Amino acid sequence: MRNLLFQQRFTVAAFAILSLLMIAGYSLFSITLSKTSFASGTMLLICIFILASYQLRKTFSFLSIGSTSAWLQFHIFIGLFSCLLFALHIKFRIPNGFFETLLFFSYLTVFLSGVIGWFLSRSVPYRLSSRGEEVIFERIPIHRRNILDKVESLVFDNQDSAASKAIPDFYQKHLQAFFAGPSNLMRHILHSERHRHHLSQKITAMKPFLNEQEQITMQQIVELIQQKDDLDYQYALQALLKLWLFVHVPLTYSLILFALFHTIAVCAFASTSG
Repeated sequence: MRNLLFQQRFTVAAFAILSLLMIAGYSLFSITLSKTSFASGTMLLICIFILASYQLRKTFSFLSIGSTSAWLQFHIFIGLFSCLLFALHIKFRIPNGFFETLLFFSYLTVFLSGVIGWFLSRSVPYRLSSRGEEVIFERIPIHRRNILDKVESLVFDNQDSAASKAIPDFYQKHLQAFFAGPSNLMRHILHSERHRHHLSQKITAMKPFLNEQEQITMQQIVELIQQKDDLDYQYALQALLKLWLFVHVPLTYSLILFALFHTIAVCAFASTSG
């Protein structure tokens, strides 16, 4: 814990010192030379390529090129540093040209999605480990199907007996859609349990009308409801992480293309203007 706290403080201090040096150097450079945008733009392009290399590191995780946590910290550090470079490069104002404005919002969306990803990477793993058994995302449909088979066996195995139809009717009215597929995903993401409380109230209201055997069956169904709800919780948060990657990574590559095109255009204009 102390090592983690020391690393965080060291990272913040290093970023603050480097930022001050960058601002001071940029101010001095702007006094002595005119083309400060070229220097800041070049450094910004290098930062963008370094940030994109983090995805390659995750793809080739079998290579021993530093730990994943170290790469993540470095990725966050360079990402924050690139924000400062970007602000200096555009001189703290929104560009006027169409392509420059497009590039501005492209970087902004990548940076903001990166901040969201940083928040998710800190909060989601803790939430996943705090509730239910962690399940591989691709195997969740298999577990969901197993739970569905168990609950339908409990509900319908004695359907032709002299027992009442209270449980089958309740299942078809309140539980069938719940067990059929992912449910309450947004509520799980927002950490809300209102759906569980509502369902628990309905089950509690029905229990006095059940006989002893039906009470036992309903208790088993309640346990399966808990398992299914935990599985939906795992699915919702893991799907959120995958959705974030699906947004952040393509945006990053589109930013690289825009930045390269911008660099080529600037260099071409500089060469023709002498």
